[in-house]
Amino acid sequence: MFFFVGTYTRLGGPGIASCSWDGKQFHVEQTVALPNPTYLILSLSQDRLYAISSDTADQSEGGSYAMFERTGGQLVMRARYNTGAAGPCHLCLSPDERFLYTANYASGTLSVFPLDPPGPRIQLIRHQGHSVHPNRQAGAHVHHVSFLPGTRTLAAVDLGLDQVVLYRQDPHTGLLERSGQMDTPPGLGPRHLAYGPEHSAYLVHELGNAVSRLAVSGDTLIMRETWPTLPGGWQGENTCAAIRVTGSHVIASNRGHDSLAVFQIQSDGMLKPAGIFGSNGSLPRDFFIFPDNRILVANQGGSVTLLDWDPAAARMSASAALPMPGAVCVCPLPEA
Repeated sequence: MFFFVGTYTRLGGPGIASCSWDGKQFHVEQTVALPNPTYLILSLSQDRLYAISSDTADQSEGGSYAMFERTGGQLVMRARYNTGAAGPCHLCLSPDERFLYTANYASGTLSVFPLDPPGPRIQLIRHQGHSVHPNRQAGAHVHHVSFLPGTRTLAAVDLGLDQVVLYRQDPHTGLLERSGQMDTPPGLGPRHLAYGPEHSAYLVHELGNAVSRLAVSGDTLIMRETWPTLPGGWQGENTCAAIRVTGSHVIASNRGHDSLAVFQIQSDGMLKPAGIFGSNGSLPRDFFIFPDNRILVANQGGSVTLLDWDPAAARMSASAALPMPGAVCVCPLPEA
């Protein structure tokens, strides 16, 4: 198993850590001192790694994204461009990988970049408005960008507006034009989307501690049902973070309760709660599910943990841990 970890350097993390697992223990192979690379993605060919950074490349205002080539088992930075806006937190590639898009949380914006060849930002879109939470939703906060499967429609999840805003992409220029939106109930604070089978999508709500099943119809999203991620009666503070779909299950992470909430996708598409399991670390912010049901978790509290999940027996147990300050994102190589 080979994987990359993005960390908060402000919490003592190294930046990007290239890591491996030999079946018995973890190893850190390389570190790259990029400031606060809190989300990482790989190209389809796996020869490039893209990372967002809280800082700019030239000490100006805002953040940036960086492109690395995987050369001889090492990451080598080839390009870095400013987002033109503060707080980049997520990024995605266009279906043809000719363009890159960043979600900029603090400024409530989206940035668009060309990749063929790589160059500076070509578009900046700013969301306007607010929702009901007096602190977390006083303004727009774009937290996630991704393309609806099989389409040229980009979904931008805005925690501050309680909306998923949809944009149509011009495949030639990469530029975006707003095409619609899906509103969520006020105060839920949607954070991340994940896509499943049969034209379904799943939305995790950071502030509402809940997961919603969505129907995808063309370039339209419709909310079908919503389930809590916390056990009944739990009174502690919690915010949801990541959501993943694997086979017939949807899993979301709880920061505070420090757990993974599992839901089974039933034959009619409806969700059914299937257990809430400890993450074996504090503040699980991101995770990845391998085909053999091992789960790699980035715990912002200071570790990366490997869990063994048995869906049939409804059990999840920890098998290993790697100390890693400020771990917030995991990005394994697909062949792992």
